[in-house]
Amino acid sequence: MSHPIMVAAAQQLTSAEELRTAAREHAFQTWGSRSIAAASKHARFLLGTAATTLDWETLGLLSFEEHLQAVASLDTVGGQHMELYYTDQGGTERILLRVSCASCPSQHVHEVGSLEQLGQLLSQTPAWQSIDRRDGGNR
Repeated sequence: MSHPIMVAAAQQLTSAEELRTAAREHAFQTWGSRSIAAASKHARFLLGTAATTLDWETLGLLSFEEHLQAVASLDTVGGQHMELYYTDQGGTERILLRVSCASCPSQHVHEVGSLEQLGQLLSQTPAWQSIDRRDGGNR
């Protein structure tokens, strides 16, 4: 007959494994909604109330327990597609502007730290002519 401490240890291990499995399943089921909520909150913190108009979508599932990610498409102008990417990996939140060429493999990725910085990055794209009010932009 096994010693009672051995039985207690086996029961404790089994219970702990069941709790971890349930937590992983819950994290998997809520990963998308947590990614979108975190992206919205961080974007509003960095970019202000204008960020509430962003339509965030989840990207493919990565290590869902610790890596949240979402994307918001901005525009395609002059053959360049612009998107904001949100990522939270291990508690480090970032928003990136990705500018990619619609007809070539070229892309540029820049970290965004404020609404002004986003404006500076956008001023280097073809979209600037249509959004810069000083030059008669209509948006």
